[in-house]
Amino acid sequence: MKANNASLAVAAILAGGVIPAQALELYVDTKTQQVFTAPGKNRVRLGEFQKVDETAGSKSSTADAGELERKLDQKKVELEAIEARLDKKQASLKSIDEKLDKAQVAAAPAKDGAHVKLGENGLELSSDDGNFKAKIGGRLQIESQVNWNDPDSPAGADLSNGVGIRRARLYTDGTIFKDYEYRFEYDWARNNGGTQGVTDAFLKYVHFKPFAITIGQQNEGKSMQSVMSNNYLLFNERSLPNNAFIEAGPNSKYQLGVTAETYDKAWQMPYTIRGGITTESLGAPAPGTSSNNPNGNINRNAFSGDISYQLVGRGTLVPYMDKEGNFLHTGLWGSWRSINNNYNPDGTLRDGGWQYVSAPDTNVDRTNWANTGNLTNPGAGFEAKEVAMLGAELAGSYGPVHMAAEYMQAQPSGKGYDSDDVLTGYYVEGGWLLTGEHRPYDEKKGTWGRLAPNHNFIFGNGWGAWELAVRFDSLDMNTKNINGGALAAGTIGLNWYLTSHVRIITDWVHVFSTSTGSAGKCTYPATQTASDSIGCFNGLNPDMWQTSVRVDF
Repeated sequence: MKANNASLAVAAILAGGVIPAQALELYVDTKTQQVFTAPGKNRVRLGEFQKVDETAGSKSSTADAGELERKLDQKKVELEAIEARLDKKQASLKSIDEKLDKAQVAAAPAKDGAHVKLGENGLELSSDDGNFKAKIGGRLQIESQVNWNDPDSPAGADLSNGVGIRRARLYTDGTIFKDYEYRFEYDWARNNGGTQGVTDAFLKYVHFKPFAITIGQQNEGKSMQSVMSNNYLLFNERSLPNNAFIEAGPNSKYQLGVTAETYDKAWQMPYTIRGGITTESLGAPAPGTSSNNPNGNINRNAFSGDISYQLVGRGTLVPYMDKEGNFLHTGLWGSWRSINNNYNPDGTLRDGGWQYVSAPDTNVDRTNWANTGNLTNPGAGFEAKEVAMLGAELAGSYGPVHMAAEYMQAQPSGKGYDSDDVLTGYYVEGGWLLTGEHRPYDEKKGTWGRLAPNHNFIFGNGWGAWELAVRFDSLDMNTKNINGGALAAGTIGLNWYLTSHVRIITDWVHVFSTSTGSAGKCTYPATQTASDSIGCFNGLNPDMWQTSVRVDF
């Protein structure tokens, strides 16, 4: 490198015109700085010089040679300074390379390394190589209900005031070797514990993301409102038809089965597709379950018959969504279920069957004012063998305003039923975020997501997010051959999001109409497997004030 630098320096001297053209060729050694008249190794041509008379030009020649030597010495000094600066730069680059090497070594994943994180998503553990992840979280929802019952309501038909724990869940979920995801969740407030407290218990294969296959107990995937987490509900309770057809009684939305799902965008329009086959809920109360009961699989010890199974599917499409998050959501879902009916030798029903029930939008006293009773009743000549369900969804948001509406129906078929026996329900709801937030949309699930306040509640610095909401919902389970009751209610709610994980909900609910007279006379005690006692609620129009504090992590 030094020889090359010297050559450049000498060339610069020549280019600057240090030595005028002469007839004699001279060469300089780049190492010793000696001048030669013949070429050689490490010699650089200086130029041509003319021979002059020694006597006449001795003084001039001597002066020229001295000037040349002086300038060569000067360039040598300059060259040495350049080389010193280059050496310094090389040392600096070497130091930088050493630091980068150390940083890369520090950033490289350890063979058996792991780290723990406690934050917004709960307690998270993960291996440094990304193969394993685990998370622990939960939710606690404490509810209260104060009622203004009709003064002339029948004895025992009044709704009760009270305070209770609506949900108390702990869960763990995570990843195994990147391709497998799992989730297990237990709710201590769900159906008095036991296996009925299990909500999610599944394994999901996600190697071909966004396509995934899930096996185990899981959300069956009906309705925008029921696919959504209860952490994000607009009101304390889901709508009347959601409670009757999806959430309550034996037909809980958490069912054992196998499903496949995917999500993506088509022409910039987000969509989801999900479907599969499910059986029944683990430990759900009869009717609606046979072998999956809290006491174990009785098929191994005694005859109990087959369980029911269901084919279910849902698809959503967002035909409009802009950069600000304003959107329009559409969705359709449907299912077909075979119903298990297990009989005793004398022809009476031993277990199985199916029914639909719903409370009047209450969160503490959840007495079923609407109840079809078991749709299989051999004594009355009815045997429900199948039930088909259908639902349609419409939702959207624009700035701080959002709305949603759903229609759904269930139609049993079999002995004693015909095409007029269609149970129906719908709801229309909307909200306005007074503090200017935008209710988010979950493109992977096709439903509402978690709302985060613009400013968390910190006394003196922020007041969280405030939301005003209204809803009207209706359920009609009175048909030609079914006396399940009909309800219509309206709700006004106020939500305070202290943070994205802490919320206070307060709702005022008014029951506009209760039509249960066709179910028969008012009899007590009420039962969850028969509809005769719901006649006690006919014509009642109570008001309810419901409040809840909800925390999840």
